[in-house]
Amino acid sequence: MAYSTDNLALISGANSTAGKVYKYKEAATLATIRGSGYFDNSVDAGVVDGDIIMIMASDGFGFSEISVSGTTYTVDESITSA
Repeated sequence: MAYSTDNLALISGANSTAGKVYKYKEAATLATIRGSGYFDNSVDAGVVDGDIIMIMASDGFGFSEISVSGTTYTVDESITSA
């Protein structure tokens, strides 16, 4: 599957300078969702470097930090259930 803004929801930090936390749920695997560039279009939803995404995937869930290099968004593997 491909990234969809409809699957991304802000759950914390809307009024904070400490960063934001998002939830992303999709029927793809954690490895697919954590692939480099998967979240490139998330800039439209306000995701920035250092934000955290709680990923709910077909094979488990995890918390990951977004890293931005130029226009490429990468999800760093952080904590995972898989």
